[in-house]
Amino acid sequence: MVTTLADAIRVLEKQTSEDPGLAEAVLFIAQDAEGTDDPFGDVPVGALRAARLVNERRLRERRETASASALDTAEVVALLHSVNDRKGVDRRRRRGQLLAWRSGAHALHPAWQFDKRRGETRLGLPLVLNALSQVAPDPRAADALMRAPREDLGGRSLADLLASERPETVIRLILASVDQS
Repeated sequence: MVTTLADAIRVLEKQTSEDPGLAEAVLFIAQDAEGTDDPFGDVPVGALRAARLVNERRLRERRETASASALDTAEVVALLHSVNDRKGVDRRRRRGQLLAWRSGAHALHPAWQFDKRRGETRLGLPLVLNALSQVAPDPRAADALMRAPREDLGGRSLADLLASERPETVIRLILASVDQS
């Protein structure tokens, strides 16, 4: 949590060192800082444009990362011992027992839902998905919440915690995230 200007500068330095697009936007904003001193005034058009470009690139990268770590329906059928065909996967999705989003003609299922050793979904997955639906009804947002590294978990994600067979803790943390927003 950022509480002081010094903290904010440290966070900004770290973020800009990892994100060249953000560094460019910060420089552009600094150069375009000639506007009004009113903190509630209009943001300069150039700064808005730079921020929009950085956000668009970040969103595109996140979508690509999420899609790269997801399984299509045929891969899910091959992985799950309890499902024989695409219809079985579709039924589980409709019942809220699998998370997926559409990408063109395919449904993509985040890989963190599956225990490849057992050839089945993770223990407690339907309960986790139910909690996620209360917090993040969009499947991509739910996936992002599950995959995001968390400070309170030592850099691990909720997906990592689910993989360590702790669904009750995952559910508690998901539902707690509602209170933090």
